[in-house]
Amino acid sequence: MSPRHLIRRYIVDRETITRSRVTGWLGKRLHDSEVWHLGRRSVAGGVSIGFFLAFIPLPIQMVTAAPLALMFRVNLPVALAAVWITNPFTFAPCFLFAYKIGEWITGFDGGVGSHAFETSFAGIIDIIGDIWWPLSVGCFICGISTAAIGNVAVRWLWRAYLLNRRRRRRRRQPT
Repeated sequence: MSPRHLIRRYIVDRETITRSRVTGWLGKRLHDSEVWHLGRRSVAGGVSIGFFLAFIPLPIQMVTAAPLALMFRVNLPVALAAVWITNPFTFAPCFLFAYKIGEWITGFDGGVGSHAFETSFAGIIDIIGDIWWPLSVGCFICGISTAAIGNVAVRWLWRAYLLNRRRRRRRRQPT
């Protein structure tokens, strides 16, 4: 099964999204055929945007992914789906990893474990006030890294699939 058919099986079709009231504010850009095209460049760009935004530690990833996909003219459904690498099951390990990366890069020493956690709004604000810088740096670096790796991986796997298909076709041709 080709990458195009595999992706098409799992994404919502164009008409369903363009008829929705929620997406009406996106205007004519939503009707751009490049945003729905399942090509190597478009899918790789959607994966990059989704993977980068997945590491934003706020619940605005999908809201941000749609306009960015339209602005950069990459596949919208793929960008929205790729954001979900950080989901309710994976966000804690992903953001802990990002925090550790940021802690290592910034040289921050006052980790989360050094605070006595208070179950109050003030206690949460106190901890966030201390960890926001290494978390932000780590999230940015992890976002850039996963976006680049995702883009290269999609392009490389798509190309490998096409080369393999061409090789099989040549073997089948009578000489």
